[in-house]
Amino acid sequence: MSLMDALFYWLQMKWIVSERPEDDAAKDTLTFFAQILSEDHRLTSFDVSSIDEGKVYITYTGGADNESSRTVWFDRESVEQLNRDMFGGASSCGADSNLEDDEED
Repeated sequence: MSLMDALFYWLQMKWIVSERPEDDAAKDTLTFFAQILSEDHRLTSFDVSSIDEGKVYITYTGGADNESSRTVWFDRESVEQLNRDMFGGASSCGADSNLEDDEED
């Protein structure tokens, strides 16, 4: 599994766990992807660094370039898609979660 794929899947599961903290299967899957990032890709840290209307940014340290910090982003709609597919409805995660989507009118 590529680093970008592992980060994306980890992020999707992190999103779901934040929406459904009682979901033990989601927590186990989040731990699984965190283990892949730590062991297979040798990341020493990784976390969501910021969220805006269209993107979710992850900053990570370690990996092939050994300890330098990098930030990558993923399309927010793609990140939220698994949650919508599994549970329906809009996500309340993120910095602007209290904003309403005006395009639905």
